[in-house]
Amino acid sequence: MMRGTRHSISGFLNVDKPPRWTSADVVAKLRSAFQLRQRGLKIGHGGTLDPIATGVLPLCIGRATRLSKFILSGSKSYLMSATLGISTDTYDSEGTETKRQDYSWVKSIDLVSVLSVFRGEIDQIPPMYSAIKKNGQPLYKLARQGKTIPREPRKVEVHKLELTTWAPPNFTLNIDCGSGFYARSLANDVGERLGCGAHMTSLQRTRAGNFHINDSVSLDTLIASVDDDSWTFYLEKPDYVLNQLPSITLDDAETAAFLHGRVIETNFANWENGEHRIRVYGKNDEFIGLARVDDKVDSIHPAIVFKDSIGI
Repeated sequence: MMRGTRHSISGFLNVDKPPRWTSADVVAKLRSAFQLRQRGLKIGHGGTLDPIATGVLPLCIGRATRLSKFILSGSKSYLMSATLGISTDTYDSEGTETKRQDYSWVKSIDLVSVLSVFRGEIDQIPPMYSAIKKNGQPLYKLARQGKTIPREPRKVEVHKLELTTWAPPNFTLNIDCGSGFYARSLANDVGERLGCGAHMTSLQRTRAGNFHINDSVSLDTLIASVDDDSWTFYLEKPDYVLNQLPSITLDDAETAAFLHGRVIETNFANWENGEHRIRVYGKNDEFIGLARVDDKVDSIHPAIVFKDSIGI
């Protein structure tokens, strides 16, 4: 984890979200504690976690909020625990029980066999208790009114799905997945496929893109370091979420032009796999923004401009 002096505040915090807090609760708490509104600084999160969930919650501070999509669209890892034999309306232990069925016949080999169905690209139906909107109305608000409406299945990627503990009726799964994946839906769908029902009992996000649980910091630690602004030492630089992209370094004249939003004529033939977005650096390896490459006319176009590496 990076440490260092800050001249301004911009970057990413890797927060270990505690249980019973919403992602919005964490944002509101730190906005107030860090006095970000008074400083004219934005704060947002890089992917919602349910109140029942814990673990990695990346927060974007200052101009780094402009790069949140690189976390939202990235892959995630989870440890999810679930219980067989009981279904709930929310697909987790926070909800109301809807059905109870016999699970005693289920063996670990049965569960392992079912898990194979949920690897790779799969169709997943989001839960009613979700923030997805239908005609401008979040589904969870409709669910609280006792309404259930059809939801279109969504394509999601499950890169890894492993059984890590088996103590019937309880089990734990290790999951690597793409964006848009609902762990609660997986628990419910596994139970449906087995024919005995199931619901999620706990969820820990262990990774979100480059952010890992072992590098996360607790809310208590951050709040305890408010007085002298030492919480800023936990900030990762804005380009931390872009290290999968190729980069280019500009000279002083090109840097000045880029910072004023002008197109830079340069032959950039260093991208990989057809990637047409690049990190842009100026003097002293200072991150100054993100650009789009136009290979047809050998130029780069400013997409997101930072005044300096810490987002002044």
